[in-house]
Amino acid sequence: MATLDITRTIDIKAAPEKVWAALTESDLISQWFGDTCELDPTPGGAGRFGWTAHGADFRVVVEHVDKPKTLVYRWARESGVDPVQGNSTLVRFDLTEIDGGTRLNLVETGFDDLPDPESARADNTGGWTAELAELVEFVERA
Repeated sequence: MATLDITRTIDIKAAPEKVWAALTESDLISQWFGDTCELDPTPGGAGRFGWTAHGADFRVVVEHVDKPKTLVYRWARESGVDPVQGNSTLVRFDLTEIDGGTRLNLVETGFDDLPDPESARADNTGGWTAELAELVEFVERA
């Protein structure tokens, strides 16, 4: 693993299928991750995540799906561009059933290939801290 990768592990008091739905269904994603979402959660599927505060939509391409265990997508660092290596990072979610719920492991890679790797990693580190807290709150109360 590269030094700039982001890794997070959280336990969620909900079944893996419920967490999977929150990661893959557009209407649910937009309730915890950004303000708007369109996602086709199939290999090669496209999508976008929107944040009103940033005034932007960030495009996504799904790279791997193993329902309901693994979701991998590439998302662009800049608004309005297709994600490719060098302008995007790769996000991987792995779900494991545990007593009382689901363990979610997140790994985001590819920062080393960006023009502003340290800044991008810092932005996303703070972002994932907030967004994963919102995911836990959303899934556990729903």
